[in-house]
Amino acid sequence: MKSLYYKPSGASSNLFLTLLLLLISANHLSCQTDSTSSAIDKPWKFTGTFAFNLNESTFTNWVAGGDNQISTTAIIKPDLIFDNGKWSWETSLDFRHGLQKIGSDKAKKSDDVLRFESKLGKRFSKNWKFSGLYTFNTQARPSYDGEKLVSTFMAPCYTNLSLGFDFSPYKSLSVYMTPANLRSTYVLNDTIADRGDFGVNPGKRALIMFGPSFFVSYKDEVLKNVLVDTKLGYFQNVLDGVGDPVVNWDAVLTMKVNKFMATTFTFGLFYDKNSKVDVKDANGVITGKAAKVQFKQTFGFGLNMKW
Repeated sequence: MKSLYYKPSGASSNLFLTLLLLLISANHLSCQTDSTSSAIDKPWKFTGTFAFNLNESTFTNWVAGGDNQISTTAIIKPDLIFDNGKWSWETSLDFRHGLQKIGSDKAKKSDDVLRFESKLGKRFSKNWKFSGLYTFNTQARPSYDGEKLVSTFMAPCYTNLSLGFDFSPYKSLSVYMTPANLRSTYVLNDTIADRGDFGVNPGKRALIMFGPSFFVSYKDEVLKNVLVDTKLGYFQNVLDGVGDPVVNWDAVLTMKVNKFMATTFTFGLFYDKNSKVDVKDANGVITGKAAKVQFKQTFGFGLNMKW
């Protein structure tokens, strides 16, 4: 994969304000008769998805060559939702873990997500709520580059805590906007923290940032048996001036074959100037570090169930 550098422009600092004005204008034009929703008879709902995918290839006396390989990915995404027409509380967990083994090599991690999100809202019109949002994002198991420990549980861990406004013109779409988001990066592993990775000063354990942000989430069946579940987050730190933003996009695309089987694609994109990768020369020698747009994608076929 060819890596791309992010080059901020003057327009990026106005993105949050522009989005806010557009959404307010759209809501004003389409919801002139907006009113507070009535009470809901059954306010609690518990839903979720479980998927287990398997990919495998085997070669025996195959003249053209090839390496035996097997990979597995498990995805668990439960959601607990409360909505009585006036108050809402949405809590979700996203856990993913993948392993890949090629030939006689040791099994390596191919996917690792541990994400928690909780949002409490007070509805003041049909499409708008005043809300508080907390998110927690880390991984479950360590990652290595050769013998070097790159990341592990709570190193890094990203959290967001904020108060803002949640615009939801229909159930499948939510646009949350806040002028005051407290974003924290924790590195609770001594080896990684002592190197000063992920923006923390060497030996420190946390980096605190503050500024405006927005979070967009969409989940719906876009075509028959084709489900899209995606989230986009944007944060702009203002404590040290207006510099590069933090951008995080995640998506799961599910194509159902029947009630229990499906093909699942996952996509992830992340940019943070404090999350850097090694830069190597033509001989593989590390010459420095640089922040780059990070991208990952997985694909698998297997068991898929909703409740």
